[in-house]
Amino acid sequence: MKPTKITNQEPVVGEGSFADSLMKDKPVILDVRPAFEFNLSHVPGAINVRWEDFSQQDPRSRGLLDNDLFSLARRLSLVGIDPDTKVVVLGQGPQGAGEEGRIAWTLKVLGVRDVYTLVHSSYRAMNPKEEPLVQNKPYWKPQVQDSLMISYKEFKNLAEKEDVDTVILDVRLPEEFKLRNISMTKNVKAKLEYLEWKEFFGDKGLPTKSIEAKLTAKGLSKDTRILVISNHGVRSGAATYALQYLGYKNVRNFAGGYEQWK
Repeated sequence: MKPTKITNQEPVVGEGSFADSLMKDKPVILDVRPAFEFNLSHVPGAINVRWEDFSQQDPRSRGLLDNDLFSLARRLSLVGIDPDTKVVVLGQGPQGAGEEGRIAWTLKVLGVRDVYTLVHSSYRAMNPKEEPLVQNKPYWKPQVQDSLMISYKEFKNLAEKEDVDTVILDVRLPEEFKLRNISMTKNVKAKLEYLEWKEFFGDKGLPTKSIEAKLTAKGLSKDTRILVISNHGVRSGAATYALQYLGYKNVRNFAGGYEQWK
């Protein structure tokens, strides 16, 4: 039996209204910060996870999701998450490397509909008074959103075509982009644009609409096919999540990243 595949996109909840309703909704809270920081201080009821927990163990393909998506769904069910669960993923925001966005992207790929990112400190500032109760959920079948990811083979094929409707978006640090980017590779003809992943998120850690003007200036509309790349799919996963949240209809994370491209 194969996981169910769906390609529809869920409606986006506005940043302000969601932030205001966080406490009332009692979401499952995932915290992606390092274990040491989590143990020093964390939101009551939060569960510490790493993006690597959901990825392949081979260091040459660590950006790719584990092939056993059913196993990932079963693990999520044990911490109270199913496709209908509201999930908040806490991280370090611009001080981190996009880990909360990567986890949010992973959950969306598996079919979890309501997933939101926040900076850990901004959530704590809301002063939760009750510890959320985490209850197991029945095992569930992943509803895979293939539209949020792209394989090496398909990425390579699109990268080597000159197509005005396809743009590769590099979201790494400026110095990384200058040192090496995909346009330096022989046979790559697709248009390449650059925006650092941090620009996709606001002060509280939610995707920000302010990025849309920069995307428009680069010729990227909500219908453009956008292929997002970073080194091993973490920062590109965060940017992909943010773009999908903001209503971009055809955005895909090349999870293998430059690590796989080489």
